[in-house]
Amino acid sequence: MRNQMLKAASVVTAAALLLPGTVLAEESSGASGRPDYLGEAGTLPIVKEGEEKTLSIACLMSVDSPDPEDTWFYKYIENAMNIKLEVTKFTAENRDEFISLMFADGDLPDLIIGGALTTNELVTYGQVEGQLADLAPYINEDLMPNLTAVYVEHPEYRSAVADADGHVWSLGYINDPTDKGQIPRAFINYDWLEEAGLEVPETLDDFIDALRAFKQRGDDIIPLGGSYTSNNPSLMILNAYGYNTTDPTGLSIGLRDGEVVLPVADRNAYGEYLKTMNTLYTEGLIDPDFFTMDSTTVGAQLSSGNVGFMAQAPGVFMPDASAWWGAKPLTSDYNDTQMWPSSTTSITEGGLVMSSTCEDPELAMAFADWFFGNRGANYEMSGNGPADTMTDDLYGVSGFHIDPDTKAMTFQDVIDHPDLYSGNNDYAVKVIELWGYKTLGLGSTSSTLQREMLSGWSDDELDDGYPDITTMDDPSQLRKTLTDGDQFFRTALLDTLCPYVVDGYPAVAYLDEDTAQEAQNLLMVISEYAEQESAKFITGARSLDELDNYFDEIENLGAKDYVKIYADYYASLQ
Repeated sequence: MRNQMLKAASVVTAAALLLPGTVLAEESSGASGRPDYLGEAGTLPIVKEGEEKTLSIACLMSVDSPDPEDTWFYKYIENAMNIKLEVTKFTAENRDEFISLMFADGDLPDLIIGGALTTNELVTYGQVEGQLADLAPYINEDLMPNLTAVYVEHPEYRSAVADADGHVWSLGYINDPTDKGQIPRAFINYDWLEEAGLEVPETLDDFIDALRAFKQRGDDIIPLGGSYTSNNPSLMILNAYGYNTTDPTGLSIGLRDGEVVLPVADRNAYGEYLKTMNTLYTEGLIDPDFFTMDSTTVGAQLSSGNVGFMAQAPGVFMPDASAWWGAKPLTSDYNDTQMWPSSTTSITEGGLVMSSTCEDPELAMAFADWFFGNRGANYEMSGNGPADTMTDDLYGVSGFHIDPDTKAMTFQDVIDHPDLYSGNNDYAVKVIELWGYKTLGLGSTSSTLQREMLSGWSDDELDDGYPDITTMDDPSQLRKTLTDGDQFFRTALLDTLCPYVVDGYPAVAYLDEDTAQEAQNLLMVISEYAEQESAKFITGARSLDELDNYFDEIENLGAKDYVKIYADYYASLQ
């Protein structure tokens, strides 16, 4: 089985030409630019048998994760890759303090994985302080053939994470930002629409009418599910007013009519958005605790079956999602074109950084390159573990099984121990992962295909399981028959949202240190004010008659200066 996987993992290096400006990493031996202790590119083990090499890693893990050495992926790295590990765990709760103290002390591991370092942090710790290594010299055909091939095919992916001087301070997750699995999610209850005699809404007015019809089903119904901090549904409304952003709070730079805007400071339409949200709040179409509910409470709300819209795949919260299908983008008096934002989390920076004190940078980068190989299957395996057919690599876990008919993934361990694991995702966190989802590697447009590859299926047998919706009069009826959650939500979004996806503001913006600090200071003040006052307008604590005063006040806090920083950066890219 491993031999089959390694054959699939091999890379076509003949077509993977070096990118402009790329140089070979300095190397002590090996004519190809690879140290002698490394195995052949695209094969395992990464470190040759008989050699001993260690990487020190600090990585972000879930609070529910076990000790690093108890995870399946830790064992896979040490056994299949032949790389010894020294792992320090940190969590989202202590991330800021952990990162800050680590760089302040200067006692860095070889790699930090999952730290999600911002562009400001990358500039400070890399360009200014020199504590991070520039990865660009290592991204070449000999040392990192997988990532080099990706960048040759999609040079825009490299441009997205490189600074103006071509430095690459970090690697992250890569996927097609317009893919059905990457774009923001929006689902509505089609059964409720049909029972109310309504079509799927395509205008803001029709959407609100649908929510009102849902409310008539009972006092316990919350038509627009979610809260401000968890599965926030407000993106649907912001989008209707023409804001091209993935941030439902409106606190991130986006586009509107092709112009750079900060939605919460935009006089043209944000006031109307607040009026609409006030209507939803006043009429009980969103939860009265919208601004205070935490993720646990929201999870219970969305699992109750008493909501009509959610900004998440319904299968995440309920075993039977057959009433649901994708919502459609909305138009309004302020926006006459249906559009939907592409993902800003599909090409990320800050997922992996290497310290400038790393003693074996070629090892670190060869290790990082593995996650971009095997047509996305390596990334898939790092999160979900091995297939049950990979008997040499199970290391005590059952492995997943792919049903050849339904394409559904199951873990025998989950079936045998429902008291320990609530489902596949819970199992992955508690048993498989060393770090979380979308941290590092080449993702896939169909995780089903990658799982089938890991299961040893031949190319002729590979099938993503998605039906051909182009031949169907009403693809929404598939909600009654699709049982695999991954196929369900991706097919729904392919049907209803993907046709309207447009490019947005770049996800990564490298600013010089002074400008970045100025922007950060401005946003801190602007965000605090905008959050507080927006909540007041929506709940009625502040009169909507004071909207002009609100925009005057936020501009006095520097909102125009903040927008100009990013407008100038955007113009420099054109």
